[in-house]
Amino acid sequence: MIQSVHNVLIGKSCPASYSNIAALNDGDVALFDENRKLLATAAAAAKAKSLCVGVSHGTVNVTMPDGDVEAQPNIEFSQEIQKAGKPSAVIGEYTAPTKQKVTITLTNATIVAGNRYVVRIVYKDLSDVKFQFTHSYEVYAASATASELVTALKDKINAHKNRRVNASASAAVLTLEAMDKDDNEGINSINEYSIVEMEVFLYTTIPGALLANQPDSVPGAVIAVATKANPGKGYWKQVRDAEFRNMPYKGHVFTDAYPIIEQDRRVVKDAQYDYAIIEAENLYLSNDNQYIKNTPMTVEVYCPSLEGSIVDKGIQSFISGTEVA
Repeated sequence: MIQSVHNVLIGKSCPASYSNIAALNDGDVALFDENRKLLATAAAAAKAKSLCVGVSHGTVNVTMPDGDVEAQPNIEFSQEIQKAGKPSAVIGEYTAPTKQKVTITLTNATIVAGNRYVVRIVYKDLSDVKFQFTHSYEVYAASATASELVTALKDKINAHKNRRVNASASAAVLTLEAMDKDDNEGINSINEYSIVEMEVFLYTTIPGALLANQPDSVPGAVIAVATKANPGKGYWKQVRDAEFRNMPYKGHVFTDAYPIIEQDRRVVKDAQYDYAIIEAENLYLSNDNQYIKNTPMTVEVYCPSLEGSIVDKGIQSFISGTEVA
């Protein structure tokens, strides 16, 4: 069920200042009031009753009433955000994604030669089905030396062709680093971007001990998350997926057969996008009993130079009602 009407706009730059629409270059992001008048300053945005975000896509030839053909700015506008709808916004800068890294330190661990040692990785990043799955890697300790056990576990994990982590060993420390998912590459990927998230366990059992052969923790072993999984903010694949999900709002989309019908993609591969997510509860006159209702609206704006720009200050000024310098 759709809970909010989304609008996604992707720009190339935010001018430091501007005075008229004609001065906007292709890809420039600007703010407009309820009458589609350019808001050139933060002070003007503070006084506006409604806000629209616009992205310039160059010019388009328009035939004027007198028959002359003139080049006019081609602006893609967002949904209107009303000040009466109590808008709010989250504005931030690009944050690079980080892959999760987990260490298993056996420096002070008690290793028993001949025992079975198992590294179990529980993966929690499934989105299509709501369950988790595991991979387990087991070796038998050839000696009581922790570094030998760590090396054996590393070799076992890296020998798995369908593994989702890379293992490395340094003395008595085993490091597991999540791998990149390679099923969502390119601008036209049919799979959405996501990253590997996991939880790691280590346990041991005693082979041949019929009554005591129960999984047990390894004394002295320390498992720690060295780097947390972070998909990033403003990462170009996230922007790509947001743009694709928004396409049906803007027109006909048909990708199941040739020829493919869809709008031109605005996202740029490997670009680092700042972002502004604006939400409001726009008011409208209901046609059932003629009373005012509200409907949620969301505008997502992505641009490499958004934070700290006139657009950033204008959005904050519009929401607060006072100029943000």
